[in-house]
Amino acid sequence: DRDDVISGTSVTFSDHHHEIILDPVTGDDRSVTFSDRDDVISDRSVTFSDCGDEIILDTVSCEEIIVNGVSWKDELSESRDAEGNASSVKDETAAAMEAAEVRETHKEAEKKVAATKPSAAEAKEQELKNAAEKIKVFAYGGLYDEMTEALDRDKDKVLLGIITTSVEELLDDEAYMRTESKTYHSELTPISIQYSGPDAHYNEVDYYKNHSHEIESLCERLFNVDRLNPIVYSDKIETRNRMLTLLGEAHQDEVYPEVTPASPSSTVSQKAARFRTMRVADTGGLTAYKHALNVQGADAVPDGPSLLRIVREPLGTPYNWVLFKPSKEELIIEDGGSGGVMELANVLHRDYNDQVLFGLARVSFANDFGLSQFWCALEWKGENASGVKALKSYTESLAPMADRIGDRSFTLSNSSAMDLSPQIVVDFVKKSCNKNMTVQALEHAHEMEQKAIEEYWDKLEAKEKAKRDALNAEKLKREEEERKARLKIRASKLADAKDIRETRNKKWSKMNAPELLEDLGKRDLSGWVLLQVDLDK
Repeated sequence: DRDDVISGTSVTFSDHHHEIILDPVTGDDRSVTFSDRDDVISDRSVTFSDCGDEIILDTVSCEEIIVNGVSWKDELSESRDAEGNASSVKDETAAAMEAAEVRETHKEAEKKVAATKPSAAEAKEQELKNAAEKIKVFAYGGLYDEMTEALDRDKDKVLLGIITTSVEELLDDEAYMRTESKTYHSELTPISIQYSGPDAHYNEVDYYKNHSHEIESLCERLFNVDRLNPIVYSDKIETRNRMLTLLGEAHQDEVYPEVTPASPSSTVSQKAARFRTMRVADTGGLTAYKHALNVQGADAVPDGPSLLRIVREPLGTPYNWVLFKPSKEELIIEDGGSGGVMELANVLHRDYNDQVLFGLARVSFANDFGLSQFWCALEWKGENASGVKALKSYTESLAPMADRIGDRSFTLSNSSAMDLSPQIVVDFVKKSCNKNMTVQALEHAHEMEQKAIEEYWDKLEAKEKAKRDALNAEKLKREEEERKARLKIRASKLADAKDIRETRNKKWSKMNAPELLEDLGKRDLSGWVLLQVDLDK
């Protein structure tokens, strides 16, 4: 009961329908909770406050009274007589005057507080003054190497270093030239260095560890950044690498990309290494022509007339047989090899038993005077090439292909090629050319041809190597010129920055720690500062 109109005894109210007797349950000077004695109000309790002539009851939890602030009239005669009303009005007037005086007093107090409250500039000045007491400048400079020299001189200190640097400045000349230049490499980034010298007293080390968060937060506020990317100093090289890694990760990049390897050996050189001996067993089952296609590509292998000329040459390398597709107009290569007529027979049975083909092979025999050579033509229709189309292709192409392939010592037909062996080859030569040859002479000639093929690849590889070396020499010369130009630009930039840093160092010599940190935080020039911190001051 704010104005003591109703005492703490039971009171009676009327809601114009029922008489409600309320008994006090709990209360203080401002409001009382009453219990409904006759259970007229279902939830049995309401809270009211005296607000003048009328007493307003506020529901706490009562479904029947929906709106807060329902007006109830006091039916007690002692609280509704004229004297009571007059007293209530008088009390209200006094309360209003008292409230006005209180409001005026509050306004005056607020004005006094506002008058004594420092401005934002004054608050910042005070913060800097306090920081200057807690943080002292130990050393300062421009480049990372200078900072590490300062740390190496004082191994009994516990210091906090703040450095603004970039990838470009952290790399030495050699690493700089190995690294592909990127835009962010010149961007300055602030990093904090936590240094505990090997001879530092353990009390200082523990103090810094226990207050590291406070120290970092204080420096971040003075430096005006959200985070200083802390790194614990270990040694010059390791700390530099960790800083480079941190700067690279900020841009999802590798600061040290893989160096571009030297140009790989040419495809011809690779072929020479893999294709040193052109025997069937040495090529993984591939013929010399198919292997050359894989290694060199279609543009580097000979065309039909060229390959036929190689086979017709007495010492032609690296091919000694060729197969052509049936055609009335041109020589279209199907395959070619360097393993002699025996390789040819094996390839036919293995790969082309369902095709029609025409070809030529060089057959050599060794003797006391060198090599005796014969040319064996081939007219092939595989066992599985039995359709009308295959037969028509064979008969229509037989004469044109014979003309295009040209002279031969003898011809192997389809049936004779089926069971070909070294002895059968010797017999064909004896019968067709009237020459007395042996299997041993055939095999010896084959060995001589393989040696000649090896020499062919050696010469080709040497020629390709010379060409590659010349290209590499030119490339190295060009790269060296570019390297010198790039280093010259780098040296010029560093020299210009050095002059500016020397001027700045003179300015820094007159600054306290907060002022120096604020200037370094502008990040218009790389630099560093080493600080000693004592938060207890």
